Amino acid sequence: MKSKWFAFGCLTSVALIIIVILMISSFFGSTGKMLQKPLPEKITSGSWLKIDIMGRIVDYDEFEGSPFAGPFSSKKTSVHSICHKINKASMDSKIKGIILEPKFLTSGYANINEIMAALENFKTKGKEIYAYLELAMDKDYLLSTVADKIYLNPSASAGILLTGVGGEILFYKDFFDKIGVEVKVIHAGQYKGAGENYSRNRLSEPVRENLEELFSDIYGSILSKIATNRRIDFNTIIDLYEKREEIFIKQENALESNLIDKLSHKEDFYNAIGVIPKKIISYSDYKIPVLKKSDSNIAVVYAQGAIMMQSQGFDTVNITDTNLNSILNKIEKDNSIKGVVIRVNSPGGSALISENIHSKIKNLRAVKPVVISMGNVAASGGYYISAESDYIFADPYTVTGSIGVVAMIPNIAGLTDKLGIHKDSISRGKYADAISIYSKLDDSMKKSLKMSIEDTYTEFKERVSEGRGISVSEVEQIAQGQVWSADNAVQNHLIDETGILNNAISKAADLAEVKEFTIKYYPEQKNFFTEFLKNKFSFGIAETFISNEIIEDQTMMNALRLLKSIKNDPQQAILLFELKN
Repeated sequence: MKSKWFAFGCLTSVALIIIVILMISSFFGSTGKMLQKPLPEKITSGSWLKIDIMGRIVDYDEFEGSPFAGPFSSKKTSVHSICHKINKASMDSKIKGIILEPKFLTSGYANINEIMAALENFKTKGKEIYAYLELAMDKDYLLSTVADKIYLNPSASAGILLTGVGGEILFYKDFFDKIGVEVKVIHAGQYKGAGENYSRNRLSEPVRENLEELFSDIYGSILSKIATNRRIDFNTIIDLYEKREEIFIKQENALESNLIDKLSHKEDFYNAIGVIPKKIISYSDYKIPVLKKSDSNIAVVYAQGAIMMQSQGFDTVNITDTNLNSILNKIEKDNSIKGVVIRVNSPGGSALISENIHSKIKNLRAVKPVVISMGNVAASGGYYISAESDYIFADPYTVTGSIGVVAMIPNIAGLTDKLGIHKDSISRGKYADAISIYSKLDDSMKKSLKMSIEDTYTEFKERVSEGRGISVSEVEQIAQGQVWSADNAVQNHLIDETGILNNAISKAADLAEVKEFTIKYYPEQKNFFTEFLKNKFSFGIAETFISNEIIEDQTMMNALRLLKSIKNDPQQAILLFELKN
């Protein structure tokens, strides 16, 4: 026995050593590159800011620049950082214009819209924006349409790929059947699709119907934006998306349809717009301005990720009541903060934690005005925590609603039988084995669980009714798990107005009756290694490192995290899908 534990300890130590080496290599690799780079030249008059962003874009990065954005993962940046740099450049007399070079952007459309709004503001200052594309996907191209002119690499291997809007949902029922695992799913709301991917092989008809309407709305909004920005007839855009023969739009077709303005290799592009290399300032070298302190502040709190009972580790984006409520408590006691904006970007999660956060926001709202700014998604639990507010803005591309509850109870009895593992138990009490993963749900337990989630669903609707000032019967008509586009959400009174984060900040200032203010952002950005040492190294951090650094496609990882979450918290107010493109 001792030898077995010794072997396990050795394996554990080896695993930890490998992970620490990877982290150190990641950090010192990026630091080494940083040290090798010459110091950025002093910005001179007539300079151009080059925004060559690529990869993953999040709303806000609490650990911006951490080693988690290392050699094993795609580059990551935040809308917060990008927009602040664009806004700074708009006021910088030495910056003549911006060069956009987006590549393979992975982000929600609301994030792209925030960046586009900052670029539009930049143009109002009489400054120029030019975009250069090589291989452009949907979001790369959409962002580029804000430019005065778009240039495309003339190579046959370059091009524009416009695919449309879609989302992938993996269904695990047949796989679970084969290995002997069952997930019992009980819904409150006929359109509540969360959990169907564990208990079915395809979408139920009500859920499919609801999602098709949502995707059509977002698809139409994207095509309208492109048509407006590029001054192209809407029907022409539809034909490009739906009737073209080639997957990559050929250069001559892109020119003919006015998707782009010119074909050019990069060096010729720089010459054409009158830019010399030494006048180009890299986005990474252009620093975010330091905000001045003030006696009047508006707090902007980023609440992003799934709503969970506890954090899933370092640098994992999620929402817990412990973390978010502690920030809100601090804001409530800070007399310099006159109003609050909560930027919600969440598909939901734990119904209990959503209720705890909702309660805290209600208390805060009694002291200071609270305005919600919805990002890519603020649905299910994400809407639950938004309902108790003075005003709600949603981005035109926001997915919201999904007012409903689902309970998921996994059962692995079939698997243990196949493996020759047998259970024998001794218990006292009717529900002693209620949420055991080794026992099937009996009829009385199913009935009891159904009653419980109906009570939670009723409470959810009541919270929406109170927060939005509409009757419970009206809430029921727009609830039942239905998801809505922003335009439809305005019509059914789930939100007040479509708008970006700046609109929400202005509204909070109006409600607080302050005209001059500065903005304080939360969570406050932290030094990665200070937090690392404070929290100590653990397998939780190791798991986060591996999942964030090595596993690029998060679809299955998200499913596994949900299964892990429901082990102790089966009642979830969470969204079924993620908008991919």
